[in-house]
Amino acid sequence: MKKIIMTLAAVLCCAITVSAQDAQTNRNRMYRITLGNVQYTHHNEKLSTGETIGKVLSGVLTGKADVQATKYEEDVKNAIINGLSNSRRFRFNEGLVNLDDVMEEGNLVADAVITNIKAKTDSRTWKDKDGKTQITTNYTGVVEAMLTLKDAKTGEVVASPSFSGSGMGSSSYSDSDKAIRDAISRFSNRISAWLNKYRPLEANIIEGAAAKKDKQKEVYIDLGSGEGACEGLHLGVYTVKTVAGREAKSQIGKLKIEAVEGDDISRCKVQSGGKDIKAALDAGENLKVISID
Repeated sequence: MKKIIMTLAAVLCCAITVSAQDAQTNRNRMYRITLGNVQYTHHNEKLSTGETIGKVLSGVLTGKADVQATKYEEDVKNAIINGLSNSRRFRFNEGLVNLDDVMEEGNLVADAVITNIKAKTDSRTWKDKDGKTQITTNYTGVVEAMLTLKDAKTGEVVASPSFSGSGMGSSSYSDSDKAIRDAISRFSNRISAWLNKYRPLEANIIEGAAAKKDKQKEVYIDLGSGEGACEGLHLGVYTVKTVAGREAKSQIGKLKIEAVEGDDISRCKVQSGGKDIKAALDAGENLKVISID
């Protein structure tokens, strides 16, 4: 009987360990994201070379010009792909090639509507100290689009975020092409940033490190290279309690990863809330950490 009880205890302990490991693995699991339809609302409004020059010349006279830069349509599409690919918890795939790709809830399909790829010109005429007329031209690139994110399994729309990017340069060192390409780059980065906040990385503070008096200066968290931790990543620190069966979080501080020291451990600098974090750790509270950028 004693042997049976010991065996059951060992099995239970093993099950708990496996369960904890599974929870740790699924905590920051990767999702798949696929780009579906991409439309450009100005696709059929391309200007001829003469019309484009006419608008630019009109801009010289009036000081302003606003021309749809349709030739960058493919560049913007590639920027959307880069934005989807560079998020931490989404793996971009070119297409849904078999049923397994859609069986897991949380995988997304993104449709995009590009609403603007604009080259804006703003010119100013002025006189220098010798009385000569000078023209200063500022170029602004603007890229705007809306994504519709759908659950790949159910087709349900889960979010419809809008994104924009803008780049600006003076004629003394730039032109409209550079301004638009700067805008495309910023636009792509904003897509990645939005997805990083939509599916943030999660972790726990596992041990306090450096402290000074009643303030925590450094802590260790159970997030490392194996789950996408990187130096410089900012995280919020939260106390967690259950209210009516729901998880309620309250932010008490912020961290910044100083060093990734393994697959599942990083050392963080406490940027704010050091006093509250130390008090919570001293009281044995479980503190959740969530990426905020």
